[in-house]
Amino acid sequence: MATQKLNAYQVVTQRGGRRRATGRWVALFAALALLAVACGSDDDDAGTPTTEAPADTAATEDAPEETTTTEAEPEETTTTAAPEPTPVRLVFVPATTGLLVNIAQEQGFFADNGLAVELTPATNISEIIPTLGQQVDISLGTATDLIRAADSGLDVVQILGNTNDTEDNPFVRVIVPADSGIESVTDLEGKRVSSPTLSGVIHVATRYWAQQEGIDPDSIEGVQVPPPATVEQFKAGQVDAAEALEPFAGALVGQGNVSIGDPFASIGLPLATNFWIANGEWAANNPDVIAAYQLSLEQAQAFIDSNETDARAILQGYTGMPDPVAANVSLPTFNLDIRTDDLTRWVEVLVSLGDFEGEIDVSSLVIG
Repeated sequence: MATQKLNAYQVVTQRGGRRRATGRWVALFAALALLAVACGSDDDDAGTPTTEAPADTAATEDAPEETTTTEAEPEETTTTAAPEPTPVRLVFVPATTGLLVNIAQEQGFFADNGLAVELTPATNISEIIPTLGQQVDISLGTATDLIRAADSGLDVVQILGNTNDTEDNPFVRVIVPADSGIESVTDLEGKRVSSPTLSGVIHVATRYWAQQEGIDPDSIEGVQVPPPATVEQFKAGQVDAAEALEPFAGALVGQGNVSIGDPFASIGLPLATNFWIANGEWAANNPDVIAAYQLSLEQAQAFIDSNETDARAILQGYTGMPDPVAANVSLPTFNLDIRTDDLTRWVEVLVSLGDFEGEIDVSSLVIG
C-alpha cells in the first residue's frame, strides 16, 4: 500500500511537545484554509484572515473522489376518476313516439353521453306537466298542454322537438268501422270518439277540423282512452270512432276498419305534434344535460336509418305489439328542431275553439 504524505494538520500534531500553543493555532488556521478551499470561496473582500495551507498534492491526488448521487423520486401517477353520470327522470308514451328514447337507452347512447336516464311510461302526459322540476325532469309534451300550462303560471319550456306530422306520413288518423256510415268529419256530430287525452293536440285538432267543416266542435263527445286500449275499446263498440296514433291506427286498419283522414291536416302540414318539455328553471341550469340528451337522440335517429330491423325490435319490446304489426307499422317522422311558428298556429287553434283567451309570447315557451 502506498504511503500517504501527511497533511498540514498531521505534521503539526506529530511534533507533540514542541510549541503546543503555537501548533494549535497553526492547525486551526490550516483547517480553516482547507474549509475555504473545499467551499470554493473566492470572496477577497470578506474580511476574514486566510492562511494558505502548504500544498499537499499527493494527498489531493490520492484521495478518492467523492460523488454525490441523488436518487430521483418516482413520479406520482394521478388517476382521474370518471365523472358520475347525471340522473335524468324521463316520461314517455309507450307508442312509436317513444322510439328514440328507448333506442338511446338500450343502445347505451345515454350512458355514453354521461346520462343515467330512468324511463317511465305514461298514458296521459297532460298529467305529468305539474310534476316537472319535482318528480320528473323531462317529459313528452304537446303544444296545447304547453300553452295551457304556461298560461296557468307553470314554468315549462320546450327543450327539443320529437315528431312531425306530414302529408306523406300522418301521425294520427281518425278510424271508423267500415260499415258505420261515417265517411267524413261532418258525420262525427253527436258521435263518441276516443282520444288518448281530451286536452291534447289530437282531440283539439279533430274538433278544429269539425269546426272548419261547419260542425259544432262541442257536439263531438270525446272519450279518453289510453292508447294501448284503443283497439280493444273500438272492437267492443264502446266508441263510434277512434283518434288513433301508430301502431294502433295501423292495427285497426289491418282489421278491416277505415280512416276518414288526418285531423292535423286542417291546421297545416308539416306540423310538430309532440316534443320534449321540462321545467324552465331546470332547463336553464342544465344546458349540458340537454345537449347530451339531444346528442343521444340524434344517435338514435342515425341508428334507425342504419338498423331499422333492430329499431323495430326495440319498438316491439316496449309496446308489446305483435310481430306483424311491429314489422310493418309506420315509424314517425322524427325532427328534433324546435318549431316556434307551430306554437303560434296552435295558439290560434285554441283561441278559435274558445279553449284559450288572452295573449302569450310563444318565444317564452321554448328554451332560450
